[in-house]
Amino acid sequence: MSYKRFTDNIPLAIDQELIFGISRGITEVLHVQLGIQGSKGYEVCAELAQEDPILADQRLELSTRLERIDRAIAELP
Repeated sequence: MSYKRFTDNIPLAIDQELIFGISRGITEVLHVQLGIQGSKGYEVCAELAQEDPILADQRLELSTRLERIDRAIAELP
């Protein structure tokens, strides 16, 4: 039965060390790698938060289509 405990503990150990181990210190690494705590932190955050121009155009086009559809539905008897 001890072999069963050993084989049960292997996936748990992998989870603990590999999967949960990634989360240790990740905040500091992200802050350093992204450079958001430096003197240009605000500019970096603003750049990262910008919407992709292609997606913005698609969203605007879809909004326009939706407005046209809503107007057409309102005009139906």
